[in-house]
Amino acid sequence: MSESAAAANTANENTKPEQESSWTSNTAVSSQPRRDPLSTENTAQTASASASAAEPSSSSTPAPAIQRLESVAIGPSIDVDPKLVTSDAGPVLLITLLLTSGARHPYKLDEKYLTKRNVVVPALTEGGRKDPYSISVYTLKELILREWREEWETQPSSPSSIRLIYFGRLLDDKTPLKECRFNTESANVVHMTVRPQDIVDEEDASKSKALARGREGAEGTAGCRCVIL
Repeated sequence: MSESAAAANTANENTKPEQESSWTSNTAVSSQPRRDPLSTENTAQTASASASAAEPSSSSTPAPAIQRLESVAIGPSIDVDPKLVTSDAGPVLLITLLLTSGARHPYKLDEKYLTKRNVVVPALTEGGRKDPYSISVYTLKELILREWREEWETQPSSPSSIRLIYFGRLLDDKTPLKECRFNTESANVVHMTVRPQDIVDEEDASKSKALARGREGAEGTAGCRCVIL
């Protein structure tokens, strides 16, 4: 073999590793999947949307349920007066409030009711029970105002605006309930009306003027002395 042919074979053998490594590198690059920048961006947006959907939104979170208060002591309108049920709860006063509309509402006063509302009872029974008959008419009006129902007329601003009539007699605020001659065996029908607020305001203004005049008169005559010879 000539020297030129031997040199050519040696050059070919030296270039084979470079060709093989170049072919291997190209094959590895071509075997990897091509990434589209738009596809990558869409994938990121989809993942972000899924994550945000998985997290609970503050606007979609339901508000906590409002706990309903206990029903008022004055019951709904009825046609028949309730009867007194015997129990060991001590004295019980049953009143049926008769409104001007004709609606009747049962109202039960006993030791449990008075204790729950922190009512100061002037007297106790022999067994140490709270006696609802010992409270005054004004205290009863205060309790009625606290239990005022939405379907009634406009709620007055003070218990003094409430008028309670029993057997045709207007009950005075200072009178204890035991002096109103209520029946202890059954419900007592008490007619309830509300005085208009403008009349109440006029009466309060008249009382204030009368008190002011009385004070002025007392001050004017306090220093007067009459001497008769």
